[in-house]
Amino acid sequence: MSDLPGMIEKQGDSITGVERALFIIEQLAGAPDGLSFTEILHLLSVNKSIAFRLLNTLINTRYIFKNEVTGNYSLTYKISNVGLRKMTGSRLLNQSQVILRELADATGEFVRLAVAERDAITWVLSILGRKRMLQIDPNYSLDIGLHTHAAGKAWLSTLDEAHAQRLILQSGIQRMTQHSLVDLKKIMANIRKTKLDGYAISYEEHAIGVGAIGVPVIVPQMDGQTLCVGVVTLATPCVHMDRKALEASAPKIMETAEKLASVWPYTESGAFYETV
Repeated sequence: MSDLPGMIEKQGDSITGVERALFIIEQLAGAPDGLSFTEILHLLSVNKSIAFRLLNTLINTRYIFKNEVTGNYSLTYKISNVGLRKMTGSRLLNQSQVILRELADATGEFVRLAVAERDAITWVLSILGRKRMLQIDPNYSLDIGLHTHAAGKAWLSTLDEAHAQRLILQSGIQRMTQHSLVDLKKIMANIRKTKLDGYAISYEEHAIGVGAIGVPVIVPQMDGQTLCVGVVTLATPCVHMDRKALEASAPKIMETAEKLASVWPYTESGAFYETV
């Protein structure tokens, strides 16, 4: 990859400049106080001229701004607006909210829906139950660890094993806690168990003191095949539910996943954003 000033390269079907701009947006999304030019430069590993051009382009398109006091770069709310426009065009969200609310209130726990599209899985909805005093932080685990989070495991269990393994290696095998599986053979054995059980358990693997269960949302396709379009999860403090209690809740989560599948708008790709 060349770092010549102003150079935007194309490798295969990928444009380097676009990749770098999107990478900046992704990094700023995880930096509440923004990032300095030096930090961004280090993350990109490019020369200053290219970094300035990328940042100025994102400022001109109003996706980021520079804080004149700190000098840091931060995201504007335009990126949120783009996401909201995409999501509000879906007839799925309102129906899903009702279904997830039923589960959250019945259990008193933190319920979320993640959507699977191509080789990515992303949170789109989260609901806190109304019964508990001690609850999971709604901002808990904004990223989905494929091998440590119940949502990641549940999704991977629906994929071809070689494909699932490739995605795990691409995302990187990180030890989030002392309970995280970091041996690829053990991870894949856990994914196979998830496939057999029909649900995934993550017990203090992604965060200490947190247990979660995830069930894939499976919809039929026109060709007679089925497709995982998302995952519904329930996360709880371990003082509420131990591993056995999480496993015992599986039928309830599976019922919710079936309800979601029944209202999922059909598209050939299984994508959730088909409009009415």
